[in-house]
This record gives sequence, C-alpha cells and structure tokens, in this order.
Amino acid sequence: MKEKLKKLLAEQDYDGLIKLSYREGRILSALISLTYDKKSLIAWRAIEAVGLISREIAKTKPELVRNTVGRLLWMIRDESGGIGWSSPEMLGEIVRNNPEQFADIAPIIVSFLDEDMLSAGVLRAIERIGGKDAELVRHSAPLILPYLRNPDPLLRGLAAWAIGWIGPAETVADLERLQGDGNKIIIYDEGELKEKTVGELAGRAIKEINSLAGG
Repeated sequence: MKEKLKKLLAEQDYDGLIKLSYREGRILSALISLTYDKKSLIAWRAIEAVGLISREIAKTKPELVRNTVGRLLWMIRDESGGIGWSSPEMLGEIVRNNPEQFADIAPIIVSFLDEDMLSAGVLRAIERIGGKDAELVRHSAPLILPYLRNPDPLLRGLAAWAIGWIGPAETVADLERLQGDGNKIIIYDEGELKEKTVGELAGRAIKEINSLAGG
C-alpha cells in the first residue's frame, strides 16, 4: 500500500486517498510510516493527509482516530528517540481537521514546546491549528514570544508564522524587529516546500494580526 500512497501523495490526489481510506483500515498507520524524513515533500504531504483522512474516519469511527492520537502521543514520549519527531505536526493536523472532537489535544501539543527536538514541530502544529481555530491555541502566545529571539532561524520563522494567528496587537513590535531578518528557511506551505526568509514570515504575521484587529 505504501507505493500506492506515495503515488497519490506525489499527485496531491487527496480525494483518491480518502477513497482508499474507505477500503484500507490501516491507512493512517501507513501514512505515519511515510512522515519520518522531513526533508522529503512526500513526508510533508503525508503529514497533511493524516489530518484529512482523520476527518473522514472520525465521521463514523472516531475511536480509531482517538487511538491514533494516543499512539502519536506515545511516540513523542517514547524514549527510543526520533520515531516521534513528526508526531506534533500530525497531531496538529488532526486537531485542525477535527477541532471540536479533539480540542483537548491542543494544550497537550503546546506542552511539548520546550522539548528541543520537538519545538519546530510544535510551532508548526500551533500555526496549523491557529489558522483554523485560534482560540484552541491562543494560550500559547506567551510561550511562543521567546522563540522570536531564538538563535535558530527556523524557530524564529515558525514562531512568527504561528503567532500571526493568535498574537495580541502588542506582538507586532516584536515582529517588526524581525522584518529585516534575511535568514532563509524551508517551510511546507500550500502543498509545497518553499524557501522563505524569517522577515517574510514576520511580515505575513503582522498583516494577519492587523487584519484580525481591523487595522
């Protein structure tokens, strides 16, 4: 089934994935197995697909999605190491696509923000959830702010991107200081891996905050 999934992901055929999910009970597990190499576009599309497929499955078998959530949380906590490093992003996609059923998972995801190996994934998850239902992650804003000054440009950029959905208006001053940050990072956005500067992401966040404030 993995090769079939890879083909559908390469073609961005999410309708095909959803149809396949009706026939293949273990499709979520198969998708999870494709998410480990985050330098790979297929891995990122698989992460996104976990959320989309979970929404379909949750319509009739929410317990299966809840079991997957439990497995992903176990993978984060498992001391075997890197196997869980994509779990925050996948949990974020599940919450984004099932905000009412899995609202309780959002604060759990945020609680992993200070884990060095997970910080980028958690910031990404907050951004994805915030873009759909900002109230679920609004409490994370004070925790994100220090990452705007982190020495790692990836963390600075992801923090800026995330806080654009949830940051109070006072956050704009912090973001304005980042607008001249020309460090380039690779992010997954709208189905593709894209190169952006930290400054670009800060500018995007400022526009979003001002828009939400009616400015």
